[in-house]
Amino acid sequence: MMKPNRILAMMLILGLTTSMAVAKTPATLTPADCKSIFPRANSSEAIRTLESGVLWTEAWEHGSWGPPEEFLGYVFLKSLQHESKTIDVLIGMTRTGVISSVKVKGIDGVSNTFLAQFSGKTPRDNFDLMQTPEDLLVVPAKIRAMPGNLALSASIAQGVKEIAKAANKVIM
Repeated sequence: MMKPNRILAMMLILGLTTSMAVAKTPATLTPADCKSIFPRANSSEAIRTLESGVLWTEAWEHGSWGPPEEFLGYVFLKSLQHESKTIDVLIGMTRTGVISSVKVKGIDGVSNTFLAQFSGKTPRDNFDLMQTPEDLLVVPAKIRAMPGNLALSASIAQGVKEIAKAANKVIM
């Protein structure tokens, strides 16, 4: 018969092992992420983390018939919580700080039309969502939310805004 202390220790070890197996792996940037933002990317530099928790890397194309390397831009990633789900927001930026592309991983139903609104913006631009019909008259225009999904639209827009602010430290 096992002693109560030994049983307790075994239960504690089993509980820790189970919780570690269930814990979500921290987000990381992969070569596939870089390729989803910059399709010509064949390599990326070391992944770095900013104080804000935003991950970033440089995307490069290694061509066999031209310049040996071409710098394509920066790729940034931030994980967000939305309705108990973790979603990853990826942003591609040019060397001059212009958003070239935004992708979202970890949730379905995000409209490409919605994400395309961020292209061409810089960290100094407005990332607020339209709230009233009068917002249509504001120049530059605010971001239009996805129909029927205001909360997710707001989460993504806030994430893009946070990434753009953090990216400003890398690019400028």
